[in-house]
Amino acid sequence: MRPLIAIACVLVTARTMPNRVTSAGPGAPPAVQATSSQAYVFPSGAGMLFFYVRPDRSAEFESVLGRLNEALEAAPDAQRKQQAAGWRIFKAVEATRDSAIYVFAFDPAPAGADYDPVKLLTDALPAEAQALYEKLKSAIIRVERMGLQKLR
Repeated sequence: MRPLIAIACVLVTARTMPNRVTSAGPGAPPAVQATSSQAYVFPSGAGMLFFYVRPDRSAEFESVLGRLNEALEAAPDAQRKQQAAGWRIFKAVEATRDSAIYVFAFDPAPAGADYDPVKLLTDALPAEAQALYEKLKSAIIRVERMGLQKLR
């Protein structure tokens, strides 16, 4: 296991992608349900999310990332623009048999900013949010979170 990922696995509690699809009532289309914002807020000012993705679903995951990037870049909200400026996305270059690993790094992470990708997509692209969520749900094996404290 690579050192950074090994450290992350030791320090972070594994978290699976929650089921966010609910029914709004009989005959109504399913809706995206928000989860606890605390999971995607980094009060220390920096953080990381590790997405473990099914290797055969990497293209789908990356297509959702493309829409997320477009939504952040086009956001009129000042806080979303701050989030976009400090948000980096990496893909592990070392191949693993079980998953493709994507790292979202947030530095700086504005106070109170919510980095939940489903919430961001729902806010920015409400007409596409359910379909994008379904792609994420089918691609993601698990998500791990790590709040960071800057030392230098």
